[in-house]
Amino acid sequence: MKIKLILVFLVVLMSCNNKTSELPILSYNYIDGKKEYYKIDQLEFTNQDGETITSSSTEGNVHTMNFFFTSCPSICPPMRIKQQEIAETFSEEKGFKQYSISIDYKNDTVDQLKHHAELHNIKSAQWNLLRATSEEQLEKIANLLKTNFKPNEDGTDFYHSSYVALIDKEQYIRGFYDILLDEEVELLKQDINSLLD
Repeated sequence: MKIKLILVFLVVLMSCNNKTSELPILSYNYIDGKKEYYKIDQLEFTNQDGETITSSSTEGNVHTMNFFFTSCPSICPPMRIKQQEIAETFSEEKGFKQYSISIDYKNDTVDQLKHHAELHNIKSAQWNLLRATSEEQLEKIANLLKTNFKPNEDGTDFYHSSYVALIDKEQYIRGFYDILLDEEVELLKQDINSLLD
């Protein structure tokens, strides 16, 4: 009986220590039939404080990335509420940040991002709103994050996904989560904790 209990304890202990390894690496492409992994390490954006955010800013931190834009009338407000919940949950955790990239770089200037951040109490210590400088730059990061965006034909809005990508300290994608679903938000929180451990 004691041996069985010890074995059960060891299995539980080993599974706890291997939480990170249970999350697959999802940043890869197939090239000539071979799976090739890549890192999210080619970044250069400006945040709401006018600071340049590069891959050296994100390296060594667990973080999420997603698309948004400040004038979004549809999914962005409920996404923001969920991301504020995540920011609150991890407010004391210096090793975790959120990065939201505006797909409306023409209108979402640094001043507009700052105004949006102040309006919604978004602190850059936890959550950076990022501005690109070209559509080419946005398309490049969209490809890396395995998502997309497009303007509506009438020019009034953009389509973008409600998913966020979870990225580990080594800059590999470890999960995708629909931030509008409560169960996905809870799973995201668990997986953030796993990567932080």
